[in-house]
Amino acid sequence: MGKTMNWRLTAAALSICMTVLAGCQSTEKAATPTASTGDGKSVAGEIPTVEVLTPWDPGLPIGSDLPVFVEWGKRTGVKFNVNSPPRDAFKEKMNIVLSSGQLPDMMKFFQDDRTFKDYGPQLFVALDDYMKAGKLPNLEKWLKKYPEADKVMRHPEDGKLYAFPLVQDFDFATTLWLVRNDLLKKEGLDASQIQTVDDFKKAMLALKKQTGDYITSSRLGFDYFAERTQMYFGINVNNGPGNGMMMDPETKKFVFAPVDFKDRYKQWTELMSWMYSEKLLHPNFLTMKDQELFAGYESGQFPLMMEQLAMSNNLNPKKDPARDIQPIYPLKIDGKTYTQNLDPHYNIAYRSPMVINKKSKYIDQIIKAMDYTYSDEGIEFFMLGVENETFTRDKTTPSGYKLDKTQSVWTVGADGKYPEGMKKQTDYGYGSWWLTGVIPSYNRFGLLGFKAGEDQQAAIIPDRMKKLKEMNALRDPEPSINWSKDESSKLAEITTPLKTYMSENLTKFILGQKPMTEWDAFVDGFKKLKTDELVKMYNEKYAKSK
Repeated sequence: MGKTMNWRLTAAALSICMTVLAGCQSTEKAATPTASTGDGKSVAGEIPTVEVLTPWDPGLPIGSDLPVFVEWGKRTGVKFNVNSPPRDAFKEKMNIVLSSGQLPDMMKFFQDDRTFKDYGPQLFVALDDYMKAGKLPNLEKWLKKYPEADKVMRHPEDGKLYAFPLVQDFDFATTLWLVRNDLLKKEGLDASQIQTVDDFKKAMLALKKQTGDYITSSRLGFDYFAERTQMYFGINVNNGPGNGMMMDPETKKFVFAPVDFKDRYKQWTELMSWMYSEKLLHPNFLTMKDQELFAGYESGQFPLMMEQLAMSNNLNPKKDPARDIQPIYPLKIDGKTYTQNLDPHYNIAYRSPMVINKKSKYIDQIIKAMDYTYSDEGIEFFMLGVENETFTRDKTTPSGYKLDKTQSVWTVGADGKYPEGMKKQTDYGYGSWWLTGVIPSYNRFGLLGFKAGEDQQAAIIPDRMKKLKEMNALRDPEPSINWSKDESSKLAEITTPLKTYMSENLTKFILGQKPMTEWDAFVDGFKKLKTDELVKMYNEKYAKSK
């Protein structure tokens, strides 16, 4: 990367990085621990100051004095000096750091399951020897429980582990459409009656009568929109590659959905196009930001959510009893209900893997701190905070906890306000997925928001998962494919123009800028984009990985 930069840009990058990472080897005098120098030597009587580079959720406070970092450090014998660029600028910051060669002691890396492997042998600590030495017992426990997480993290050539995964300790399917059923009932309809595409169209038109305007939208661009809406047609996968590839649940082989399932793909496109032409789908559905979309759900502007199963609270954040939020279960497409894959038990793209600089003087201390994030105590700490400071235990609640020291259902007054000066859990840095090693089911299923006696309300998400299973609408997670660097380069060579071709043409079909009479020509166009070679690559790699 740095070779292509002119001397001025290189100098600027070095200046920025040296400023950001100043004090990388700083220490704080103390009466206790020893710090490893990375070469087997130790420095007695020092608490190491570990430099951390990490993104953070927008709108949340971040800094070295944030309680989550201070307390984490106290519990593991280090002090964290945190640098946190804006999430949207994190990739750029990472490139500057890599160009300078001045890496912090530990950092979040790019949000994918490949890049950290490419750099791993040169820049990062391999965790294998530490596991063999018994220094990562908590991480090892989770990798044994969910071997697919171990598999996807390993370098495809040397087989080593260069980063820490985020483990998801639950079975979960991401997509489930939700609707304001109270508005449907005013038109004599009910969400339980929506079983076909025609039923869905009828319901959407009924919602528009109530709102008088667009009834739904999306966020995060084309790939996310496609994933959340294509699932019901069996032509995409949860948290998939976004390049048209998926495992056919019947043949157990990888296929290219726009060609192999072209008829259902066309039906999806026609439905989205119809929604747009009927002014049901907001014209900014590909560019809308989270904040605007969620405000639309809360205000009632968007009574239909084609989103994630766990987001029903966004349609009724104030728990208005007059609002009845119900799911629209997978539709019958040509008389058949198609399955969606369960999420894997790891999430690299959201957390982005944490890596350790192999030149750090404090590798042993960082190993200890990171293993803590996978311990029972650590999981509880990062999710809830400190007992009696931010939460208390209560066996009568659905989660087993009360958030009665921070803003929550336990502390909100009858007027909807919280005691003056009371902070949110996130003001301390707790309750975020950015640092924890494991997401427990009570967090993913939203159980922390319910009091004792509210077991029925708390069971909404588990019950919906149960219903999907009863409908045979769920299948195993997609197989993890561990591509080598050369294979990844070849994939990018094929998929980059392929994804552009898909998104540009499908968007034109939906917006009415291209007539559906050109659909066959669109599908034929894939022949020139090496999709046969792509399918072959996936299936050959999958066969070797079994």
